[in-house]
Amino acid sequence: MYLSRKEEKMYSGEYGEPIRKAMEILVAIGDTYDAENLIEVKKAHVAGLSYKTHGDAGLEYIKILNKENASVCIPTTLNVIGVDRFRWEKLGLPEDWAGKQLQILKAYEKMGCIGSCSCTPYYHGVLPRFGEHIAWAESSAVVFSNSIIGARDNREGGPSALSAALTGRTPFYGYHLEENRLGNYLIKIDEKLEDVHDFGALGSYLGRLIGDKVPVFQGLEKSASLENFVALGAGLASSGSTAMYHAVGITPEAATLENAFGGEKPMETIDIGEKEMENARQSLTSASDGDVEFVSLGCPHCSLQQIKQIAALLSGKKVHKDVRLWIYTSIPIRALAEKLGYVGSIEKAGGTVTGDMCTVLGCPEALRFKTMATNSAKMAFYAPASNKLDVWYGSTEECIDATVRRRWEA
Repeated sequence: MYLSRKEEKMYSGEYGEPIRKAMEILVAIGDTYDAENLIEVKKAHVAGLSYKTHGDAGLEYIKILNKENASVCIPTTLNVIGVDRFRWEKLGLPEDWAGKQLQILKAYEKMGCIGSCSCTPYYHGVLPRFGEHIAWAESSAVVFSNSIIGARDNREGGPSALSAALTGRTPFYGYHLEENRLGNYLIKIDEKLEDVHDFGALGSYLGRLIGDKVPVFQGLEKSASLENFVALGAGLASSGSTAMYHAVGITPEAATLENAFGGEKPMETIDIGEKEMENARQSLTSASDGDVEFVSLGCPHCSLQQIKQIAALLSGKKVHKDVRLWIYTSIPIRALAEKLGYVGSIEKAGGTVTGDMCTVLGCPEALRFKTMATNSAKMAFYAPASNKLDVWYGSTEECIDATVRRRWEA
């Protein structure tokens, strides 16, 4: 791999040990993927911060970087962690878990990372430009940045995103190259899609079929909304390894079908109708007992509009005394929702709006929950293995109904 003179100095350790370690990681990745050189990136988003994934070894490593005075050189945001830094005691989360999790967070903040822990940094103003090269981890954020914004980003892991943040570099391969951003599969939508749970289910269904290919959607024009497209990308990325999609006439690199495929024919056409959507939704339900103890919304983190919707659905209702309703969002969005009265309405009904955290990367299993209801395809896909939870999957309205009844009406 070609390195500039400055990059050679970084690689040899002239800029310090943290930079040298980071360059070793980036060069190794570049060699693996036959990248010819490194390119500059303007923003980074680091994932893998939960104590569940970071562990004690990861905590010790990041403390070593602190001792070596490691510092990020580009704007760097952080992904979700396993606790709400302000409410973990109120939520009943274990003290030892929370303590180590907060040590991890402080260590990254000490390096200059922006500590607004969220999988949706774009909801609170961290937006790359069209065509800008970035190094974002968190699979759903990668899909969003490539597809909806038109930034250039690969599916980074936590170590590679941190290495990019420390050096301002990433290997030039994958979705940074224009030829790899063209569509592969044509997806024709013949069924009307409603809530985020439909879009998430569609993404999860297709992720299993197409793996890491780029789908091109026809027929989403009437259902276009920011939240729906976020859910679609999260579903694609969780069950498969998709990092990008196009929606004809909507997303910036798919003004026409010809643009999306670069003038080539699709590898295959997949038709999505009522049967496919029903199978998609059913595949995300793993529960059989109708009792619900835990209702979890916001994976990816809720937008302000979604919190407003939940507050409206809870108006005049009460969460059942034996049910926990947790709604996940970022600290900035929660602050806005609190200012507008949405958080107060939700709390009055008995729900909790959290910051920083999510179910999958947290430890709700420590509270002995067994059955969860959610509108998130990503959460429904991961929670059975990650959190030992049986899952009911459905619309936002169905989930709110379950918080009141303590039953899932299948």
